[in-house]
Amino acid sequence: MESNDVLEELLIVEAEIQDVEDQIRALIERQDKLYERKSELKAILEACEESGKQVNSGAPGTVEDWSGPFEWDSEADDVRLNIFGISSYRLNQREIVNAVMSGRDVLVIMAAGGGKSLCYQLPAVLRDGIALVVSPLISLIQDQVMGLTALGIPAYMLTSTTSKEDEKFIYRALEKGEGDLKILYVTPEKISKSKRFMSKLEKCHHAGRLSLISIDEAHCCSQWGHDFRPDYKNLSILKTQFPNVPLVALTATATQRVQNDLIEMLHIPRCVKFVSTVNRPNLFYMVKEKSSVGKVVIDEIAEFIQVSYPNKESGIVYCFSRKECEQVAKELRERGISSDHYHADMDVHAREKVHMRSCLAVLNPLSLESGVILAGVLETK
Repeated sequence: MESNDVLEELLIVEAEIQDVEDQIRALIERQDKLYERKSELKAILEACEESGKQVNSGAPGTVEDWSGPFEWDSEADDVRLNIFGISSYRLNQREIVNAVMSGRDVLVIMAAGGGKSLCYQLPAVLRDGIALVVSPLISLIQDQVMGLTALGIPAYMLTSTTSKEDEKFIYRALEKGEGDLKILYVTPEKISKSKRFMSKLEKCHHAGRLSLISIDEAHCCSQWGHDFRPDYKNLSILKTQFPNVPLVALTATATQRVQNDLIEMLHIPRCVKFVSTVNRPNLFYMVKEKSSVGKVVIDEIAEFIQVSYPNKESGIVYCFSRKECEQVAKELRERGISSDHYHADMDVHAREKVHMRSCLAVLNPLSLESGVILAGVLETK
């Protein structure tokens, strides 16, 4: 077979591949639109069945339109663009923001990377007072606080790593309204185990300064969820004690059973529900054969990192055990790659130090804290 013939066939094959890729892209876009419409129709149907044809607002035969216009549209657009640096809303973000701004309880099912953070951070900036955000992972909280602080938004966290000085500032802000505090992140354990914190939060609410409550990774409330956290069960107290404060619960994945369970547990039976597609067209997966020899595996990992990421970008290597995390990180360092291990057996401050570094983190995915940096990388506004 002549080389010219081979070249000609190669060009034809490449053209066909491009044509197929274009068709796939068009089908994915069509699929997203169909998923969106399916979610809208299911939400309308469920609301009709639950309230005897009275949907959300209670008005017979009507469905609330959360796309606008609303009185805060101009300010919201200004803050979104000039503070968060986001030129346009993603799917359902505008509607969720408007529902929260209207004082409604909201349930958000949105894939990681879909922009859940903006759904409560934007209303938190727009509404008067302090927004409370409950999140299960300290490292994810650190990511969020650092990001908001860099944008000039006064955000703080109240966790086991919080300094005494910051803790005093936060309690003064809650109790007396002193200082500039807009968004406060806590773990569910702070809600269930700190009487002092709940007392300060009560005073903040009575003074009319509690603007909204956001519960991230809300599926942790449900025993049917894949990441059930016992302390999440106690978050039901939030709606009991602060019934007029809008509550937004967000999660990337939740079956209908889990959704029903957390709606009941959080006491938000009349919430507005938004379900977005779980399709992630921005992600690419590749499977490679792995050697059975440990040293060869490390060599291959090191070579892949050095060749694929020559500009010293940060990344993650997952391991099956904490001991393996430490060993892999050590061997990668020996091969000239800046790396460190990260798992739940580490001291809190040691984990924080690793988290703050711009290095390669070797994580144990079986520990509770393991996925946190991955979440911080993939979850964008």
